Amino acid sequence: MPDRQCLSGKGNKAGMGNGRKGKVIDINKYRWYRAGQHLRTKLAEFADHEMLMDEVGIARGLYFSVMDPDLVDEEDEFLMERFFEWFIFDYRIRGRTLLEYVKMAGRFTAEEKELLDRWGKTRSSIYQVVQVSDDAHAITLNDLINGGKVVVRDPDVVRELVPGQVLFIRVLPVGDEFEFSTGGLILPAYSKDYIISRIKLDARLYWSKKGGQGKWSTYLQSRAHIINALVMETASIVWSLEEHYEKNIGVNAIDQGEPNPQVAQHVTNLFLDYFYHRWINEPMEILQGRTPLEASRTKGGRKKLETLLRELLKIEKNRAQKGEPYYDMSKVFKRLNLPLDENSTAEKNRSKNPPSSSGAGKGYADVARLIRSGLTEMGYPSKQVSKAEKLWRDYSQLVSPTFKKPETWAAAVIYAVAKGTGDKLVNQNTLARQYNISASAISSNYRNICRTLQIDKDEER
Repeated sequence: MPDRQCLSGKGNKAGMGNGRKGKVIDINKYRWYRAGQHLRTKLAEFADHEMLMDEVGIARGLYFSVMDPDLVDEEDEFLMERFFEWFIFDYRIRGRTLLEYVKMAGRFTAEEKELLDRWGKTRSSIYQVVQVSDDAHAITLNDLINGGKVVVRDPDVVRELVPGQVLFIRVLPVGDEFEFSTGGLILPAYSKDYIISRIKLDARLYWSKKGGQGKWSTYLQSRAHIINALVMETASIVWSLEEHYEKNIGVNAIDQGEPNPQVAQHVTNLFLDYFYHRWINEPMEILQGRTPLEASRTKGGRKKLETLLRELLKIEKNRAQKGEPYYDMSKVFKRLNLPLDENSTAEKNRSKNPPSSSGAGKGYADVARLIRSGLTEMGYPSKQVSKAEKLWRDYSQLVSPTFKKPETWAAAVIYAVAKGTGDKLVNQNTLARQYNISASAISSNYRNICRTLQIDKDEER
């Protein structure tokens, strides 16, 4: 396991003893601290053994495959540190974690054996900072998943945190105190509701396949890499929010504490609009590998979706009654053409017009214009250009795309047309250079279009 970094992943070492030079040290605490440091070293050496090279490769593929391609950088020390922490604590090799194999194979002191037992029961979780004490180097955290509070002492990290912030991290017991396992992810307070709602939704689907709700500990270990991916994704949304909505959210709301109710509701809408836009286009095991949008076109799929969405609707109604930020689930029902009222029938005929709101309408028109000009400049005949425009219109009627960068949608449609005509000169990389966007963004949008319109074509590699 790599050396522990600060929470922001900037490479600053954090650990007991930093900043304590010249102070009196409790010998018992120091004994446990040293045992913890020695055990960290042994775990890192074991994970780095050549006999595990193939297994590390398999695990790395699994860990990074669920992350947004734009966020993956396997040369990033912070990301790789978090990967190895997951590989040691959560990844299973023939039914056992690496931590369990280490315990079977090595020689350890009494303190190290006790730490192995206790560390094996820990899980990465979502915490919220309750209190920060500079004098005591202490951070009081509230576990938002398992409940309960824990106090972590770290003289370096204490300078980076403020009350209200949300962390995804593992906390390790060391003697009578607690340490952070490795570098963690910090998110502002206003992201809490979004993160928790996503985890609860994922847990609901996870347990539905297991025949009923189980222990959170089992879920958190089994889905640790999935939760990490959604937290990373949330961080990318936060960066976008801070860049584009700072005037509405406010610097103080971003950096400290909870935002006011109006801002909290605004942020909840932004987060969950983004989430459900992606969710309806993501294949789900509970729907036999179909996306919610695909499932909504069959009788059996609609029944499963209505059951799931009505449970989520109850949660949001309960939040609204408590005066908490909530999400208008009617938008999801409408996108899937499902009846909001159980006694009503769904609207069968979708509108034949593109999005009518000013922002969405402009974004739709910008994409259509880019598609026309792009294909025309490439020499495609007017008939093919018209087909491309129809493809974009059909997709936009089924889904309400977000238009952060219209070029990514235009490039995805152009790529779909090129693949359909067998044009090998046009690929994702050439389009990425032409429109100054990432190839992974084109790939993601292209897959969404194919799933939504049921275009049965393999993506070009």
